[in-house]
Amino acid sequence: MRTIGISILVLGLTACSSGERSYEMTKEQARGKLMTAKFEKGILPGSSSLTPRVKRDFNGNPEWHVLSKDDGHGSGWWCPLSIEPASEDGKRVKVVNKCDGLMATKDNANLDELVDATLTGRKPKFD
Repeated sequence: MRTIGISILVLGLTACSSGERSYEMTKEQARGKLMTAKFEKGILPGSSSLTPRVKRDFNGNPEWHVLSKDDGHGSGWWCPLSIEPASEDGKRVKVVNKCDGLMATKDNANLDELVDATLTGRKPKFD
């Protein structure tokens, strides 16, 4: 019995940390929810002066603006994101945060949490 419980725990932890979550919605629905989401200033751990927002880049693609000012300038960082089909019928999508650089692993994990919270309708929880 104990071995089964440990196996289930390991499987659960593996599934949670995979980062490959999909959502039952179209690309347009996911983009709309992310573009209209409002996040509090300082919601991301270690970024007390920054406010994350999803905006469009010059080509109309969604990207993260994690900045100290709402006008797209100021200190902080930008990060592309991609909304991709996760099913052949287009009714499931996955969102991939594509930050790179020194802090990419931490930034992507925190933005993954904001995406998941937004698309599932819950409050974000950070470790």
